[in-house]
Amino acid sequence: MKLMHCLRLSASTVNDVSSHVQKGVSLVIVLVALVLLSLAAVGLIRMVDTGTLIAGNLAFKQGTTSFADRGAQAGIDWVQQRLTGITLYENNTTAGYYASSLEELDITGKSSRTSRVLVDWNGDGCAYATSGTYASCIAPTPRNSNNGYTTSYIITRMCKTTGDPNATGNGCAKPISSSGSSSPKRGELKYGEDKRFTTLAGPYFRIVVRSEGPRNTVSFTETYVHF
Repeated sequence: MKLMHCLRLSASTVNDVSSHVQKGVSLVIVLVALVLLSLAAVGLIRMVDTGTLIAGNLAFKQGTTSFADRGAQAGIDWVQQRLTGITLYENNTTAGYYASSLEELDITGKSSRTSRVLVDWNGDGCAYATSGTYASCIAPTPRNSNNGYTTSYIITRMCKTTGDPNATGNGCAKPISSSGSSSPKRGELKYGEDKRFTTLAGPYFRIVVRSEGPRNTVSFTETYVHF
């Protein structure tokens, strides 16, 4: 009888140990599942935050670009008020106006050409570029701040040189319009004798606006006008 009791006791002990082992394994599985769910939740939160941040940055970028329209309109008004006489024949650096096209103009400072012309957008003498990597540094208009946005611009006349746009040796980009005269030889492909287009008197003006907005957003816009 004592032997049978010991066997029964041993069997009961084995069953208890097996039950504890199963409970321990279940606990480990639950903890792993909780960790995975936590990681998934953190990843989802980060993804939502990143999406919100990107959407906000895009909105600020669009707002900065839209605000640049005010700078372009100010440049258009400035030119339009000075069309008569010879005021626009020469540079007016205090107003950010240049009477030639400045072919090497580098408005963003990204070019690697040493002959480039930089714009002193920050009023620090083009400190963003290393000395000797550019030919000159020109001044834009004074910075104008309003509602958290800051704009400044430069105007270049699309001519080869300063001075009279109709002078010998000075070529200017001008718009064309259809000529009032009819073709003298209709149906013939002899363009040397047929005059179909003529240029208008005024040259193009290029207005480059740099606009700064919230979160250090920066936008550049270019507008070409003629009068």
